[in-house]
Amino acid sequence: MPSNRNITSASGYEALSNTALGTGVVYAGMIRDRNWESDFIPQISNTQILDDLNRCGQVIQFDKPPRVGSWRTYEKNQNMVSDQVTSDAFCLSICKAAYKSLKFDKLDIYKACEHWDAFEQAFLDDAWRQLSDLWHRDLITGLILQASSRNAGKTAGKYNNIDMGTIAAPLNLTPENLIGFLSKASELLDMTGRWFPGEMFMLVPRAFNTLVLQTVYDKAWCCNPEDGVLVKGMKTPDLHGFSVYETDKLRPTVDRSTGKLVYPIVFGWRDAYGFSGDILEAELRPSPGNSFGVVYNMMSVFGGGVIYPEALGKAYVTFSTDGLVTV
Repeated sequence: MPSNRNITSASGYEALSNTALGTGVVYAGMIRDRNWESDFIPQISNTQILDDLNRCGQVIQFDKPPRVGSWRTYEKNQNMVSDQVTSDAFCLSICKAAYKSLKFDKLDIYKACEHWDAFEQAFLDDAWRQLSDLWHRDLITGLILQASSRNAGKTAGKYNNIDMGTIAAPLNLTPENLIGFLSKASELLDMTGRWFPGEMFMLVPRAFNTLVLQTVYDKAWCCNPEDGVLVKGMKTPDLHGFSVYETDKLRPTVDRSTGKLVYPIVFGWRDAYGFSGDILEAELRPSPGNSFGVVYNMMSVFGGGVIYPEALGKAYVTFSTDGLVTV
């Protein structure tokens, strides 16, 4: 008579029932929590709503602090003008969804035996990388599209006198003008009243690091024989008040006149954009069809939107360096 053993009591793998796979939904939280603190999403967006997310299509409200305006000069016996103080709110609908279905053949489970922990860590890491990639692309696209038009283009700023470049006419960043570019980016946000020291970010392509290595900044952090970036492989540090994060999700286009790659750069206040994502559904079930195995299904919901567009800016740039690769 054939054996009635299931995967949780299979020979060589009696401990499966004590793993996340055997207990079901635990994997969903493990995939997010194992890497969330090291991800830059919480550093470039307002993720306070993360723990409140519990269904697709959920509407979450952000209360925006009111701004009362500047003080007026007072003259004796004058009639004073009152500024109406009202509350403001931003509602964010989380309505995007994606799924991942993982199939585990029983033969692989049997073979894993005492090596299951390493096998488990490997597919959890890759599941997070794939989900993180999806969230990054959605968030960064939103930041680019919803940055204030006053903080972008050839005539940016309160006085239309700051050039942040366009796709058709990008700025050409060089070691000589990089500091000026960073200064203008911070000036844009300062003029909107949305400059908060220690809370500002800048998203840059990898070519940006190449440029920084040839600027005045490299003397402070590049070539120290013990702590320099060339020794320890560190990424770009904070520059001109911005925490700088490198990403490959800033997709370039080609400047037809020069043949150079044109990259977007996004900068702003980390609370300017709200983003939330989580894995809300997870289930373990027998593999469909005539096969031995189990299937682990997960559904992620995510989304975001701009809360303070005036606290976001963008630039379109090319890079000029001396003999270093910038693609």
